Amino acid sequence: MSTTYIHPPSDPAVAAIVEQLSERLEVLPDELDWLQSLAASGRTLAEVRGISPDELDALYDVGYQLCNEGSFHHALPIALQLVLHAPLEPRYSFMAGSCLQRQNQPEQAVLLFGQTLLLRPEDAAAAYRLGECLLALDREQDARDVLLETVEMCRGDEQYRRIYERATERLAALDR
Repeated sequence: MSTTYIHPPSDPAVAAIVEQLSERLEVLPDELDWLQSLAASGRTLAEVRGISPDELDALYDVGYQLCNEGSFHHALPIALQLVLHAPLEPRYSFMAGSCLQRQNQPEQAVLLFGQTLLLRPEDAAAAYRLGECLLALDREQDARDVLLETVEMCRGDEQYRRIYERATERLAALDR
């Protein structure tokens, strides 16, 4: 466990959400068998617990705001709970991957960006972030392949211009 203290979010309601979801993650290892059987049945944890898509979206909004504030440590338990409760929603795995990446945990982030791409193969942002994580893990050839794919996804699409430029710069740096 880290010895670095991180202040709770300034909003008491958000702090309570983060604390509650962090505590639930601590008991996760005890629930893995049950969660695997649940996944095999085709039901989600959200369905079993009666959590509506609107409630999940509201929680996503809280996590998204924390990410925008740079509070990835606080957003992570929210993002992970969202992935557990609705594993087929690519926004949730992308957020969790982003939180892990920003906390210098690229090995775990790779898994979540990979999940995002399985769910939404055309997600250029997830592909780019996956490439960054692979570079951080010194997996240069894998990173090159993913970044080349990212460039192709973005080519000619103005909305992805920034990702295209960044991926192209990363590839150029690899060729030096």
